[in-house]
Amino acid sequence: MAEIMSKWTEKIPSVLWIPMIIGGIALFIGVIWVIFYGFGFVEGFGSLILLILGWIGFRIGNNSDDLKGGFAVGLGITFFALMGMALDQTGNFIYNQPLEWIYCPSNSDLMRETVQSGVRGGGVKISQNFTCVAQNGEIIRKITFFEHLAVRFVEYVLLGYVLLYLSRFYTGIFKKKI
Repeated sequence: MAEIMSKWTEKIPSVLWIPMIIGGIALFIGVIWVIFYGFGFVEGFGSLILLILGWIGFRIGNNSDDLKGGFAVGLGITFFALMGMALDQTGNFIYNQPLEWIYCPSNSDLMRETVQSGVRGGGVKISQNFTCVAQNGEIIRKITFFEHLAVRFVEYVLLGYVLLYLSRFYTGIFKKKI
């Protein structure tokens, strides 16, 4: 592998190395920006990323004999749920429906608003406000941050178990074919 890399890098003129390095750094910064923007503002982005990472994590855990015990599974699902709760505050239509069912009266709809605020040190804090709004636009109820996170945590615990069992099912089918 090292020989292939050294032969490949020898063919690149030295004048191209600086633009390639600058381009790589710009691409890295751009990807990080897209990820932060997506988690904060794009509905469903965080859900998709966390489902993909969860599937990968549970697939790795399913292939390791050390990680199949009850404590390891509980720890993995707890970690997955905490990350889902913290990172995927925006949710998506499916994840936000339980918020509406639990907290909004039947004559209202759930509305989500992304709020940006400055914090000390020049950072930006992004949070989500969920409110129940009547047909005439009147705010009936504001869902608190803790109510919102509690629902997200339970959703991600359930999703963690679904991903775990799908991963085990997939492994069972794969082992039968061998």
